Amino acid sequence: MIQLARWSEAIPAYRQAIKLNPDFPWSYYNLAEAYGKLGRWGEAIPAYQQAVELQGDLPQVQQKLGEAIYRRSEQDRQQALDYFLLAIKQDPHNPDVYHQALAIDNRNVALYLKLGDILAESGKPDQALVTYQMALQVQPKNIDVLSRIQQYQGNYALSKAVTPIIPDPIDCVAFAAELQQFLPHSKTPEVSIIIPVYNQLDYTLRCLKAIAANFDRSIPVEIIVVNDCSTDQTEAIISSLKGVNLINQPSNQGFICACNQGAAIAKGKYLYFLNNDTQIRANCIASLVQVLAENDSVGAVGSKLIYPQGILQEAGGIVWQDASGWNYGRQGNSYAPEYNYLRPVDYCSGASLMVKQEVFERLAGFETKFAPAYYEDTDLCFAIRHQLGMKVMYQPKSEVIHYEGISSGTSITSGTKKHQAVNAIKFKQKWQANLSQDHYLFSTETDHVALAARKHLGYQTILVIDSYMPSYDRESGSRRLFELLKILKELNYHVIFAADNGFKEEPYTSILQNLQIEVLYTQSGYGTGIQEQIESRLNLIDLAWICRPELNQKYAALIRQKSSIKLIYDTIDLHYLRLKRAWEINPTHCTKEQWVEMQGQELKMAHLADLTITVTATEQNILEMQGVDKVAVIPNIHLAYDGDLADFDSREGILFIGSYNHLPNVDAVLWLCQEIMPLVWKINPEIKVTLLGNNPSAEVLALESDRIIVTGYIDDVSPYFLTHKLSVSPLRYGAGMKGKIGQSLEYSLPAVSTQIGTEGMNLVPEKHILEADNSLNFAQQILRLYTDKSLWNLISSNSHQAIAPYTPNLIKEKLRQILEFSPT
Repeated sequence: MIQLARWSEAIPAYRQAIKLNPDFPWSYYNLAEAYGKLGRWGEAIPAYQQAVELQGDLPQVQQKLGEAIYRRSEQDRQQALDYFLLAIKQDPHNPDVYHQALAIDNRNVALYLKLGDILAESGKPDQALVTYQMALQVQPKNIDVLSRIQQYQGNYALSKAVTPIIPDPIDCVAFAAELQQFLPHSKTPEVSIIIPVYNQLDYTLRCLKAIAANFDRSIPVEIIVVNDCSTDQTEAIISSLKGVNLINQPSNQGFICACNQGAAIAKGKYLYFLNNDTQIRANCIASLVQVLAENDSVGAVGSKLIYPQGILQEAGGIVWQDASGWNYGRQGNSYAPEYNYLRPVDYCSGASLMVKQEVFERLAGFETKFAPAYYEDTDLCFAIRHQLGMKVMYQPKSEVIHYEGISSGTSITSGTKKHQAVNAIKFKQKWQANLSQDHYLFSTETDHVALAARKHLGYQTILVIDSYMPSYDRESGSRRLFELLKILKELNYHVIFAADNGFKEEPYTSILQNLQIEVLYTQSGYGTGIQEQIESRLNLIDLAWICRPELNQKYAALIRQKSSIKLIYDTIDLHYLRLKRAWEINPTHCTKEQWVEMQGQELKMAHLADLTITVTATEQNILEMQGVDKVAVIPNIHLAYDGDLADFDSREGILFIGSYNHLPNVDAVLWLCQEIMPLVWKINPEIKVTLLGNNPSAEVLALESDRIIVTGYIDDVSPYFLTHKLSVSPLRYGAGMKGKIGQSLEYSLPAVSTQIGTEGMNLVPEKHILEADNSLNFAQQILRLYTDKSLWNLISSNSHQAIAPYTPNLIKEKLRQILEFSPT
């Protein structure tokens, strides 16, 4: 019945089989399959579970059970959504139901629009605007959404600021008593948190509570509160908090003097200036410290400031030639990619700014000419950049909620804020010579904002597109790309990386962002498609480096909309060559039509590109022989291990490494374990094989035995390379340069490989590696290398010479040269 796809008839048959023999797992398994084909996932789940209980190693049963549970949850979600939509019909003015429906269907623009309208009608314009902006992320060109946003941006109240959120009042005495036991304090702090305050005690206490809840306990801190002659209970209550160093000013001298006073007694290596109307989030302080600790050239670093409503307040600051300032990203989506990577900026707000103590001291603190407040943070950042030649960075991993206006008010005609206009003139006079430089733009037109925000990132911008985030610890191709991205940054390019699948995979996304790479994605609160994001950045891009033929086919036309962009096609490997070789070994792997079609596609992409990249000279020659005349080689990148190496006698076992998402690796380990190793074990049955690599398939997992170890993903593979006697690369088909060989050479670990495995690396057999292309010869070479100490030492000692052409510095120079090409 299953084979005939007669699922409904199969169900009673398998039920009857279970009655006759309730201990036979396949009856439950097939029953579950039938239920699944009919979409009856609730019934499929217990059948799969019973099959697992009887025999847990049935083919793919765990995966099937997981899929069934997932499918059932999807059905439940759809059913819940249907009920919420019915509830909306019955009560169309209940915002709670809209929120519940959108939690399930977060790309339903119609629901966002209705919810926004309801919020607007109920006197909540700020929440309405946020809702419309979320709809805009889903459909950036939706006329209804754009008109709503235009309407609200034209509203006077909203054009001034987002409607403020006032926290509920607190009992300050009780709040302080509860807070007392959680405040951090160190006699030898690394960070001094300096909080200038004038009244607003409840905000100060909330600020301290956020510090207590979110500071990293591995970083010793001290808290200094500078009371600028407050008239409320600030002095009495803050002085009761153990661990807080309270300075009471004799008179009200303003923000600048309060900050300088706090810095004067600070013991920390890093001074963290923090407004009292802020609440830090987790990792806020640690992420700032990391930037300063890892970069000698950085003098200060600031946070991402967010309104209490969740809307972005500032992602670093821009200064124009006329000395006016711009809060980059203000009232934008705080999840948007352009606001979420480490980058150098003109300035960061003093509401959350960390400065190296020695830098602050060299500049004699905040400039008192700007007292009592305003432009002091911008002035300090300019002094760091233009007097000391250091950088000011924006770190979006450091998030801070800022109740803007609480510290200094919002009126520019009264209070502290009235000094803003006066100090703008002072600032312009002081820095006029620097502001006249070309990289400070003179226009605040929208088109110039994107350029101004990126002006310190590089002399040109290169867009790099691959299928997914470079998971450098999981596969060779990703490792190569990751190293290339780092080199591009070293060559002073601003790098925009786009993952075609849109998935914001961690930790890889954050690692790239901390390398000052702008990473495009479509998840985590931001729904704009990758193609739309690229299209919106075309005017910024000088070069586009697109990996793989299918991605070139998808994105080349988009890139060509701007004719000045140089298009680079990175083959990764010649896909058609890999498919052709697979077909030659086993026609069931691939048809001739498939590899011939791929060949045509790859040649077309290569001819259309301004430059084609291969990873080996072998594949460069293959393309050139087929009429492609603009080809360069950028191979894998390897750096020799410089630690201690174990000798021949202290090692044992054979090592294979590879991602099992890549079918040539699956074929290789099957050949190794089923045909080669049995020949080895006839001579030496004690030799064990370790199969390293992520996502081992069911076929690979089935190989595990007392002689074969399947590890799955390992984040640090160094111990394996340092303890095994040799590595193997029994690849029967493939293309490109094999990272597993390069990785073995990095660790001076001798290897046995097929010629496919060493292709394009210029390795000399018997000097750098041993080669074999049939089962018997491969087994003989393994045994030879496993027992011949002199041969092992010879190959091991030649390893670093073999990978010398692939070091980062050499590839960096090669990349510099090829990117200076001028297409004809």
